[in-house]
Amino acid sequence: MRVRIGLAALVVTAAAAGACATMWFIGLAVGAGGSACVLATVVALSLGRRTFATRADFAGSAALLPVIGLGAGAVGWLLVTVPPLGAALFVAGMSIPIWMRRFGPRVARLGALIALPLTAVLVAPVPPSPGVPAWLTAALVLVAGVVAALWVAVAREVLRLIPGEAQLQEAAPPPEPRRQATAKPGRRRLPASTRMAVQMAVALSAAFLVGWAVFPDHVMWVVLTAFLVCSGNRGRADVLHKSALRVLGALGGTIGAVAIVAVLPDASDPGAVVAIFLALFAGTWLRTVSYAYWAVAVTLALSLLQELTGATTIAGEAGMLGERLVAIVVGAVLGIAASWFVLPVKSVDVLRRRLADVLTALGSALSPAGPDVAPGERARRIAAFRASVARVEQLAPAHRAARMIAGRRVRAIDCIEVAAALPEALDARLADRADGAGAHDGERLRGAIATARRSLAAPPDLGRVHDAFGALAVTLRGGDTAS
Repeated sequence: MRVRIGLAALVVTAAAAGACATMWFIGLAVGAGGSACVLATVVALSLGRRTFATRADFAGSAALLPVIGLGAGAVGWLLVTVPPLGAALFVAGMSIPIWMRRFGPRVARLGALIALPLTAVLVAPVPPSPGVPAWLTAALVLVAGVVAALWVAVAREVLRLIPGEAQLQEAAPPPEPRRQATAKPGRRRLPASTRMAVQMAVALSAAFLVGWAVFPDHVMWVVLTAFLVCSGNRGRADVLHKSALRVLGALGGTIGAVAIVAVLPDASDPGAVVAIFLALFAGTWLRTVSYAYWAVAVTLALSLLQELTGATTIAGEAGMLGERLVAIVVGAVLGIAASWFVLPVKSVDVLRRRLADVLTALGSALSPAGPDVAPGERARRIAAFRASVARVEQLAPAHRAARMIAGRRVRAIDCIEVAAALPEALDARLADRADGAGAHDGERLRGAIATARRSLAAPPDLGRVHDAFGALAVTLRGGDTAS
């Protein structure tokens, strides 16, 4: 598994490197410099990590990406020339896609596509170069999106040659449920997508205002950190955990970039380019181990890329290292404050919702395949069940850290770990049937699923949830829950 992840990381990084080199030479050829290469690198790296249901879905997204990127490029230009207007459009462009998730997976994917180039222009705005007409700058932004999409398309085809990777490339994550299963009876709550959209808008607005007032030379670091802390919000514990890793990663990445530039004789030394893509490869590979590795890699790579393109001078800013790090800490604090105090999404509610999704997917996977069920439907249902368990396991790092700090008792991480055992139990059940041992008691299994579902009712009782899912795993294997 680790080797396969490493190969996939290598392919994705190679696609980002190809997009970067292509735009570098295009920019130099037309006399516009290399600013667009950073944009192409960020877009290719982000797009390469996404999953799509089919080749057609990827093709549709890739076709839209350059056009959306052109609009994002305009926002980036406004961030440089008319900062208040650019910031307002940026905040709207990052918040509205989160709100759009409530309208289903297709609209959610479109929203994610809108946010992708906006993230890139925050990191690498492409302002008009002296003597370069505005239309050429816009064309470079458009071409950067096309180049990134083409390189990622090649990478996706290469990834299909890696055993087991083709299924991952065509496995879209399950959609978020539209209703909050954890809401209290008789009390309507805003959907989680709406609350997270408001949190993002508040965090980014505060980050721009604080950045302009206190860190005028490092506004991007404040805003980018606030965005990273709030994006993919999986509850308050996740936000706090991610913030700590982001700050530590930024510290390591920034110091590493300063050290590399200090030992290189020239900012354009090929060694800096090698360091950038080695860092991106390592960060992509080790991201599944800890988000901190990714934070180190991205901070180092972006710092060096901005040095190479002349956007900033790390050597000249070495004395301002402390200010940059403080800006990152402030951005993290703003993201935490918005996520914790503005329409908060509780971690236990996220866990209960995702565990409810697991039970729904398990019931579907166990349902009999009648004559009206298409061939391969059972395999698709089992894959959907495994994907729902994987979504529960995404919550593990933050809750594992909480258990280490707060001591041992039944906590969210214990419920996550017992739920993670369900796929193995299902495999044992299916193998038992394949060996001719006969079907287990379906009524007892349905009762165990119903008990686990009732354990998720409000108010939350993690001990009850843990026991119910443990009993479900035993029943699924065909064992006796009383033993």
